[in-house]
Amino acid sequence: MNSGRAARETFSRDDRLRKRTEFEECYSSGVRVSGRHFLVFLLARPGAEKPRIGISVSRRVGDAVTRNRVKRRIRELFRRKRPPQAVEVVVNARPSAASAAFGELERDYADCLRRGASRLPRP
Repeated sequence: MNSGRAARETFSRDDRLRKRTEFEECYSSGVRVSGRHFLVFLLARPGAEKPRIGISVSRRVGDAVTRNRVKRRIRELFRRKRPPQAVEVVVNARPSAASAAFGELERDYADCLRRGASRLPRP
């Protein structure tokens, strides 16, 4: 029996970066962290309410089915391990992400977030 409040399981429109300018600002002003399967950009947003994510998976990763699978996995990683502070996260998937196990992606993503968060400017 579950008496506590359930964690938020959704990935809403407000959780995503949608405009090209938002991605470009994160690329130009954010902290870049390179992992085995991901290239992650973090940009601190002190006035923002919650973290947001942008996902980029190029055609080099695979066909449309493979790219969509990688995007679903990245969304799930973000949903499970949301950064505690209000940041914008842009994740660029590398071709190796298509064949990696979910646990391996999870470790790489968490490591990139940890290293990137330590390099963000303190408010």
